[in-house]
Amino acid sequence: MSDELDHLWALKDLDEQLAVVSAELKRFPEQRTALEHRLAAERVRLEQHKSQVAALQVRRREFERQIEALTAEERKFQGQLPLVKKNEEYQALLHEIGGVRKKRSDIETSVLVALEDEERLAGERPAIEQAVRGAERELAERAAAIDREEAIDRERAAGLDAQRAGHLEHLPAATRSRYERIRASREGRAVVAIMKGSCGGCYRGQPPQVVQEAKRRDRLLLCDGCGRLMLWPPDAP
Repeated sequence: MSDELDHLWALKDLDEQLAVVSAELKRFPEQRTALEHRLAAERVRLEQHKSQVAALQVRRREFERQIEALTAEERKFQGQLPLVKKNEEYQALLHEIGGVRKKRSDIETSVLVALEDEERLAGERPAIEQAVRGAERELAERAAAIDREEAIDRERAAGLDAQRAGHLEHLPAATRSRYERIRASREGRAVVAIMKGSCGGCYRGQPPQVVQEAKRRDRLLLCDGCGRLMLWPPDAP
């Protein structure tokens, strides 16, 4: 039984290390996703900026077409002035010309506002493009580092799994089955130490008799609280 408990204790240490490595491995996809989301957000911001500029340009060109049409309309009215004989018709044409000029002046103001907005957006674009390049660079550099770190941890996990397999082979089939069943249901921790008279998994206090039996290392003990296997640490008095 002592050899069996030694293998279980070794499995405890290996599984605790595996839990740490597994947690690290879970973080790598999250880190990649965060970097990809940042890059996607910066690209969306750039595309939105381009769309704003394009919309302003379309609007400005429409204003410019309207100005051309109003200019042509004013020339037409101006050409009619010398042909008018009656004063009321002459005044009516002057009124039309004034209205056209007012409309054109308002639209010319709108063109100036649009040009100012375009100039402002043009000034903002370099910073947005730089942010996109920065996100692309960070993704490329950090992704390579993540790949290296992940490869190291996967290799470490494979080594720990190989050591686990070696210790599992030395356990009786019933103990091995029980161990793996508890491990699957308890987040990878099937064996815990008895610490200060309590289960090292759920911290439930153990009767003195159980503690004494654990010290004798002559049988397997289960915690009534969490169902884990409890062992007395080999280096404990």
